[in-house]
Amino acid sequence: MLLLSTFENEMEAQLLASQLREAGIDHKIEDDKTEGFRLLVFEDDMDEAREIMEAREMDNEDFTVDLGEDVDLDAFEDV
Repeated sequence: MLLLSTFENEMEAQLLASQLREAGIDHKIEDDKTEGFRLLVFEDDMDEAREIMEAREMDNEDFTVDLGEDVDLDAFEDV
């Protein structure tokens, strides 16, 4: 198996793993005590797994908002 990606916490790894599972891609999560959690896939599945991972990253960017430097975040505390 080859390394697809590493994650700081197991939850992040499990989120991608669930998408890989839905696509029928065999995978394995290893707890690397020094680098976090490693998500591994077979070489034959690597291209499809990367596509799924990249699509997931793009979806996450859709929820990112640039508020700029002039925004007073304290004003949102009571909202």
